[in-house]
Parts: sequence; structure tokens; C-alpha cells
Amino acid sequence: MRIIDQRYLASGNRYSSQPCLLGILELDRDPPTPAAMKALERRLLAALPGLRRQRGLVGKRCDDLPPLVPLVQQVALELRRLACNEVTLGFVGVVPRMRDRYRLVLPYSARGAVAPALSMATQLVDALLAGRSFNLKAGLSRLRALADRRAVPRNGKRAYLMQTARTILMSVMPSRTFSMPSIFNVSMPSSSAAASS
Repeated sequence: MRIIDQRYLASGNRYSSQPCLLGILELDRDPPTPAAMKALERRLLAALPGLRRQRGLVGKRCDDLPPLVPLVQQVALELRRLACNEVTLGFVGVVPRMRDRYRLVLPYSARGAVAPALSMATQLVDALLAGRSFNLKAGLSRLRALADRRAVPRNGKRAYLMQTARTILMSVMPSRTFSMPSIFNVSMPSSSAAASS
């Protein structure tokens, strides 16, 4: 299992009104057995007890998803909740005409930590599925550091929002306005001008 593509989508995209990360997950050809999936879920719940709450936060765009795909999405959402205190809804779906490839959509507010959270989720699920250990504390501290680093300005000083009369109007006035033609500005040729020609 691996992430083969990631794209940042601006707010107001087809999936969410928030900015999102669209990741393409490629699964291995041989799916895990049901017994391996139950063992994986037990290990994940032992490592991430809040994972049970994330089950309802993943929307499915199709019915024939392997159970591993929403599970990776749930793990990514739980990692972001633990590291960034951020709770969002995610979506999963198939990539059309591409076998074993699935879309994972994660809305975010901390851009710096969303792609590493998805990568860490795939690594965690892979490790626990194979029966290996995973250093979750180190991963979470790395995600927290990435989220904090992006939140602090580059010059190290805190920025303050200054609202002036001009900026208030700028935020209220739309950048482009839609105007309808007025019936009072329409010029029609007079009947005498039409008759003389």
C-alpha cells in the first residue's frame, strides 16, 4: 500500500468548502484476509483508542470499497485530531478505470501536517498489518512540530490583524460585481431616423 499522488485543492472544490488534500492510495493486488483485518483493527484500537469515533467521519463515494481504504482514512483523521486538535470529515472513493487505486480526501486547516498525516497513516497500517511495531509517539510529535512550524511566521514575530475602514470595506465589497443592463440606458433609433434611411 502506498500513496502515489497528492494534490492540494483550494477551498470551494468539488469535495468540500474547505481546502483539501486529495491523495491517491494504491493497494497491493492481494487483499488481507478477514482474520488479518480483525487483528489489524484490534492492534489499531489498542494504539489509537479514539479511532472508533472516526468511523462516522468518513464518507464513502461508492459501495465496493475494500475495508482497508476507509480504515487508512480513519487513521489519518485520528492522527490529525491527536496532533493538531483538528476534526474534519473525510471522503473515500474509487479512481475511475484504475484498478486498486482509491481517492482519499482530507479537508484541513493546517496544511503542513495533512500530507505527512496521510503518509504516516499508511505506514502505521502497513506496519500493524505485517505485525511490526510503530513508534506512534515520535510520529505524533513530528506532526505537531510540522503544524506548529507552519503556524509561526517566518520572522518569529506574531502578526496582529489591523482592521481599518478601508479593509472592512474590502472584506465586505465583492471583488467583481454583476450588473444588469438598465432599460433606461438603451438607445433605440427613432422612427424618423429609420424612415430617412
